[in-house]
Amino acid sequence: MTFARRWLLVIVLLSVPMGVLALLRVIPGIDKRFYSADGHLLVVSAIAACALIVASMAAVAASRVPQPGVVWLGLGCTAVGVFMLGHGLVTPGVFGQPTNRWVGRLPYVAIASFALCLYIGGRRADRGINRWVSRHPVVTLLVPTIAATVFVATVVADPVLFGGAEPFAHENGVLAVVSTAIVILLVSVIWTHGHRWQLGRDTVQLAIVLAAAMSIAAVFSFEHGRFAQVSWWDYHAYLLAGFGAAVYAVLLRRHEQQTVADLLATTFDDDPFAHIVQGYPEALCTLVRAVEVKDAYTHGHSERTAQLAVELGLQMGLPPDRLRVISRGAFLHDIGKIAIPDEILNKPGRLTPDERVVVETHPQLGYELASAAPSLREVLLVILHHHERMDGQGYPGGLVGRDIPLEARVVAVADVWDALTSDRPYRSGWECPVALAHIVDGRTTHFDPLVVDALVQWAAARGITPELGAGHADEAWRAAETCHEVDPVRDPVTV
Repeated sequence: MTFARRWLLVIVLLSVPMGVLALLRVIPGIDKRFYSADGHLLVVSAIAACALIVASMAAVAASRVPQPGVVWLGLGCTAVGVFMLGHGLVTPGVFGQPTNRWVGRLPYVAIASFALCLYIGGRRADRGINRWVSRHPVVTLLVPTIAATVFVATVVADPVLFGGAEPFAHENGVLAVVSTAIVILLVSVIWTHGHRWQLGRDTVQLAIVLAAAMSIAAVFSFEHGRFAQVSWWDYHAYLLAGFGAAVYAVLLRRHEQQTVADLLATTFDDDPFAHIVQGYPEALCTLVRAVEVKDAYTHGHSERTAQLAVELGLQMGLPPDRLRVISRGAFLHDIGKIAIPDEILNKPGRLTPDERVVVETHPQLGYELASAAPSLREVLLVILHHHERMDGQGYPGGLVGRDIPLEARVVAVADVWDALTSDRPYRSGWECPVALAHIVDGRTTHFDPLVVDALVQWAAARGITPELGAGHADEAWRAAETCHEVDPVRDPVTV
């Protein structure tokens, strides 16, 4: 999938508001003028309410889960709620408020605070200020919130305070710099959470992307629209859409998640695998539960295979959409074993040739089983082809080289690695250097060399190197493909 296709939604979210603004400015006749102080207060209050709802849920979650990203989400949404409410309450004409400069400044403060908080929240949880925030979530939330509330209350009581009667020196230039900083920060937020959304298709990630994109649109509308005309009112609609969507997404996912705390904590997790798992479709979860009932070993093996397959995909620089397919396909690669008779699947000894034929039907059986769920369409080829070999000696299709889907080639290496290094009823797991040597020996014949290279790099980062002279690819392949003891094709390998 190309970059443009992966980011099409974000491109639309950003370009449509810009196009509307440009159209309104180019054709003044459609940029109608209307103004209502009470209407402005109502719209702004709705924006503030949506932001404060998300902030309250994040604050409760932050008190239960030491995740700095959740704290920053709560703080950013609180800032939007407090400052936008102040923006509405200092509107000239509302409760007799005079003309003042704070009605135009507070939206900048609100969006800038949101952008900064979301940017910091998307950084590594174990570095810099986030380490401190994870240990002091309540203080991080309360102190800025109290300060902002006191400040806004003071300005609402007298909007001409703190330079509210006249613009300060170079105010327009300063606000232009602030606008530029906001856009840069929010583009980074979109990049971070857009990648996470592509991994798991989680609605909360999408809501953050939408809120950030709508905030960028609001900044442009506020900067370049005409006061009290449609091009100015647009920014209120964008903010309401962004934060309203955030409320909807959290409440929607709340019905699918045990707690909001768990949901929001995963939203800011640094681990790509966590985001993929977060977005697993219900059909996949149902099949995984079926595997657990049928064969607890297969479930543990599948989860470990999925985690390693994602690591290899990351090592290869694969995009999020392919990582998602790899993970989900790896989780379900052995799902066809549900249809294998128990007396064969759980047989303690060696399989007969006829029994091996039955076991080797599991890719096709899994493919047919998963085909019934439209949400699993993208992983079908992984399930079907994870036992193919580069030299065409695999099954069920005897595919050769690049005819084997890339995702299936990645899962094949992860599958064999976990099978070799895990304990079995008939043998202990092989030592990692020996297992790695077996896989390296099958480079180009059994396994995709690019995937093997990724495994070698992954292993080297953990201090594992292949044991010289220990590699026998055929033994590794045979030992891994049936999950049963097999007759060795060479001298037995013992550890």
